[in-house]
Amino acid sequence: MFELGDEEISQPTPSDGWLNLTIRRAAIVYVVGLIVAGLFAGALWHWLSTPPNYTIGDDQGAIITEQGLSQTFAMDIWYVFIGLAVALAVGAFTWGLFHRLGWPVVLIAIVGALLVSVLCWQFGHLLGPRGFVDRIAWAKPGDRVPMDLDLHSAALVLVWPLVANVPVLLLALWSQWREAHR
Repeated sequence: MFELGDEEISQPTPSDGWLNLTIRRAAIVYVVGLIVAGLFAGALWHWLSTPPNYTIGDDQGAIITEQGLSQTFAMDIWYVFIGLAVALAVGAFTWGLFHRLGWPVVLIAIVGALLVSVLCWQFGHLLGPRGFVDRIAWAKPGDRVPMDLDLHSAALVLVWPLVANVPVLLLALWSQWREAHR
């Protein structure tokens, strides 16, 4: 410590560098974890969802059955169900790595879950089927052409960040309760 008149100036301690290194490592682990979670969720969505088929009629019109329409809705529902589970895990993961930062952990969980949800959506879409317009253009009467694996409401992406904050809030409450009862 140095003294300048009435003020004291302290030198940086090794723990300050250690804290920055710890946060950087946690951020790297977090980003890698989000990527793995997004890819896993996208593969799971692809595996669980069955895109409906359009049947090409004699007049080259594409026809979908009522069951096909329900399968369209089911693709979105699978995305939401997967999102519920993955977002809860992302929230707990976020709390585990960043709870010492205080309230910014909520923002980190929101951004993280949003990134995972978009990655799931895009990776599931990439796994296919895709290119519906081209496939239907080349189809002949009687062919069955599966629809693209895609979301039919982009707002479903926002479910994930909302759900990710549930474990953050519960763990914050539990942490405060535990501190109060020590």
